[in-house]
Amino acid sequence: MKLFCTPLAVCITAGLMLITCLILGLISQNPESQDFLSRIGLRSFKDSPWFISSTMLFLLVLGMFIIEQYRLHPKNTSPHLFTGIWVVVFGILMSNLSIQRYLWIGWKDVPKWEATLQSPDPQSKKLPFAIEVSQYRTDYYPPVIYIVDSKTGRVLPLEKPTSMPIDIAQYKEYAAGKGSAQQKQIQEWDIKLVEYLPHAWVHFTDGQYSAESTQDEGNAPAAKVEMKSNLTGETKTTWLSCGSALQLPSFLRLDSSRLIGMEDPVPSHFIAHLNLYEIQGDTGIIRLDSVWPNHPIGIDGYDIYLKSVKTEAGLWNPDVQLELVKDPWKPVVYGGLGLILLSLLEMLIKGLFCKKKQSND
Repeated sequence: MKLFCTPLAVCITAGLMLITCLILGLISQNPESQDFLSRIGLRSFKDSPWFISSTMLFLLVLGMFIIEQYRLHPKNTSPHLFTGIWVVVFGILMSNLSIQRYLWIGWKDVPKWEATLQSPDPQSKKLPFAIEVSQYRTDYYPPVIYIVDSKTGRVLPLEKPTSMPIDIAQYKEYAAGKGSAQQKQIQEWDIKLVEYLPHAWVHFTDGQYSAESTQDEGNAPAAKVEMKSNLTGETKTTWLSCGSALQLPSFLRLDSSRLIGMEDPVPSHFIAHLNLYEIQGDTGIIRLDSVWPNHPIGIDGYDIYLKSVKTEAGLWNPDVQLELVKDPWKPVVYGGLGLILLSLLEMLIKGLFCKKKQSND
């Protein structure tokens, strides 16, 4: 038994656990897959018998080592440090097995108490609080104009795809009469931006596109461009727009194999302002908070994350998707980390006192 209480045994089992985590991390995780890797437990980190077994073996050996250290060195600091590591790893293992993720989909100014458990068997659950979206805002990177192959959709030229991101600052100076218009050459076409509307509705009448600025639902960015061919001298003028869920995109066919259009805007930042309703006894409590990517908020043991943005609706997004994560073992992990920090602090203080004592002697 003493063989399992040695630092070598701890290092071997820790290495085995880390190698297992590395292998699982390199393999694409897809719990619903039915291939060979899934059958041997390598497609689901959460349910992998390899991860669970290697972690439990490490915890067993580390636990025996800690007990032996407390028996041999009861006044030493190192057992406390290893105990903190044990608590952290145990908390992570239990968290991995018991964590619950819920998907909440709601609409502006509509409180909702239910969320759907994300699992092979999705179930609706009533939450101890209601969530209402009071405001939702998405900021986008400037749209991009490009020429594509009308059959494959690939950006041209194929050997070096070239595009024209709209420079908002330059356009504002141009619109104010203080600068020149933005220009770009793609293949043989010289493209000039003459007008840009960040929120617009594009109409197609009598074979021509026209655009009007609007804040109505379904609006999309639109750009008016003038083009001239360096080969033939031909000129074209048109409005380009990526469109939205409520309006079709507008583009211009250059020839039988090419067209010029606008890429869908890419979100740069999005934020949701929430009203959270709780019932405590006979009273209701309203909490105002905001959530954005990588900045969750916590309530009643749940961490609320802003899940995603549906860019297919253009600048108009009819719903908000939140992910609610309930992890009852998170305080245990934090407690273990706190024990590790206290142990390191104790080791530092003892080291300073020993050094001071030696200097006095």
